[in-house]
Amino acid sequence: MPLIVYLLFLFGKLFALVVGYIYFKYLPRPYKLVLYLIAIASFCECYGYYLGKYLRQHNVWVFNLFMPIDFSLIGLTGIYMLKNKLLKRIFLFFLILNIIIWIINIAANTIYVFATISMIIGCAIMVMLYIILLLNNILFNSNVLKQPIFWLSLSSILFYGCDIPYMGMNVYLSTHMPAMALQLSKINFILDIIRYPLVAISFILLGRQKQVVIKAA
Repeated sequence: MPLIVYLLFLFGKLFALVVGYIYFKYLPRPYKLVLYLIAIASFCECYGYYLGKYLRQHNVWVFNLFMPIDFSLIGLTGIYMLKNKLLKRIFLFFLILNIIIWIINIAANTIYVFATISMIIGCAIMVMLYIILLLNNILFNSNVLKQPIFWLSLSSILFYGCDIPYMGMNVYLSTHMPAMALQLSKINFILDIIRYPLVAISFILLGRQKQVVIKAA
């Protein structure tokens, strides 16, 4: 990946980090978890790129280690915002189960082979979790676009939802149809660029709403 294209890839994350930093004191606890996740994701992307591009070393292990962090932080964010205690327990169980599957996946294939099964299962869990959050909080709200949780849920549903078929077909296509696999990777690349600015919108809305409350008090 050329450096200029990679910088575009990082732009969404950096934008969300700057916005999150500006509004940090106004962010409730679950949104701070998302901000921490973006910081870790940015570090992993930069380090993975450095390993692959300049040191010519395998960087899959970096993204394998990031995977359970990603699902844990974004998953705990969603669980924190669920109102139903039973659903909280169910999704917490799913998160723990996927970590166990990730460990088995890594033990069977080593850290240098991407844990595809765990990735697909984790994506499915996140999609279900954030669809429920979206329906519970947004469905009957007339000001949908002004709700921070709408943008956070939309970013997660789009990214993880589209990753399910991509990851499901990637191993086969990489072996038998590498040209098509390359084209599909571009879709994932675009989704990653879109994901983080959507999260940044949720940070901005939270910050501005909190500022209005403070001024009115």
